[in-house]
Amino acid sequence: MAMSLKEVSTVLDSIGWKHRLDEEDSVIVSMGGNSTSDLMFFTRMRENGEMFDMAGRLVNDDGQITAKGSQYTTPLMAYLLLRNYQTKFGTWEFDQEDGTISFAVEIPLEDNNLTEKQLKRITKLMNSAGEEADNIKSILATGKLPLGGDEAAKKIAELEAMLAQLQGAGI
Repeated sequence: MAMSLKEVSTVLDSIGWKHRLDEEDSVIVSMGGNSTSDLMFFTRMRENGEMFDMAGRLVNDDGQITAKGSQYTTPLMAYLLLRNYQTKFGTWEFDQEDGTISFAVEIPLEDNNLTEKQLKRITKLMNSAGEEADNIKSILATGKLPLGGDEAAKKIAELEAMLAQLQGAGI
């Protein structure tokens, strides 16, 4: 069942999510996050309205937070991989070409439209992703992962080994 951006915008209005519908560019733009960093959200309906896609890009006063030119992309990748492992819903993404770091939620809509309850859960999750901005900025500045404890170190080592295998395979 297809859903239009206008229908998504109406549901976002009903839950009090501030946004701007840009029908010309087929996108809904909104902001969220915490006191030091924000997420700029882009909501699209793809595949003729059968795929809901909301992505949040990390931004601050200087603009978009990217890893472009950072010498610490490997620790960043390990951290994002760990966060993906710990998250049941949504995915952290990293574009190697331009260094863009984003958080995305994609939901296929085959049988029904998104409900208000589902959109509330998605918007809450997207806002909570903004809380990762401080950790990501710290990793990009220092290369140090903000996790402690032996169990976290073991998990990070496993994820870094997986990442090295992927990079060695050209992925």
